[in-house]
Amino acid sequence: MPPIRALIVDDHPVTREGLRTALELSDDVVVVVGEAASGEEAVERAAELTPDVVFMDVRMPGIDGIEATRRIHEASPGTKIILITVDESRGAISEAIQAGVSGYLLKDASADTLIDAARNAVEGRAVIHPQLTKAFIEEARLGDAPSEHAALSKREREILQKIANGATTKEVASDLGISPHTVKTHLERIFEKLGANDRAQAVAIAIRTGLVQ
Repeated sequence: MPPIRALIVDDHPVTREGLRTALELSDDVVVVVGEAASGEEAVERAAELTPDVVFMDVRMPGIDGIEATRRIHEASPGTKIILITVDESRGAISEAIQAGVSGYLLKDASADTLIDAARNAVEGRAVIHPQLTKAFIEEARLGDAPSEHAALSKREREILQKIANGATTKEVASDLGISPHTVKTHLERIFEKLGANDRAQAVAIAIRTGLVQ
């Protein structure tokens, strides 16, 4: 089987470098043929390079990953797209599936998981991280009006508890084995879900509602 040709899309150079490094561990099962730093550039590069698989960030300035996925899928249905995200909401997963993605993984996915996802995608099998699948099922059971507790994912509550305990972004990242950028992205989602403007307000809401101790 020829190598799987991959395009990496993320607006953060460090994340792109991390993905490239992980995929290069595949012993040429996956070969990175290009990178893009925005949704707009992703659409252009996908048309230019015709990769087999695109590893796509969801949250980017301008055209986000889901809209870029729609455009690439319309122009080249044979190109498989795997979204890389920190978003565990049922709505986001549903929107991504409707856009035509072949996979939906968390940003802390291991190199083996990324490589297996690429292989499964080109073979026509969808890949969704087990944690995301669990979130989808749990939110579906809760219905369309989840409580404040249910609105936050397990990882978001974990991060919020550490922030409430006084940890910095770097300390949270180190404790959880994720990047500071991933922590900041989680915090943005937490603020949005709780209607908070900053960390102090988010912690105050979390304490009042029993999300943290």
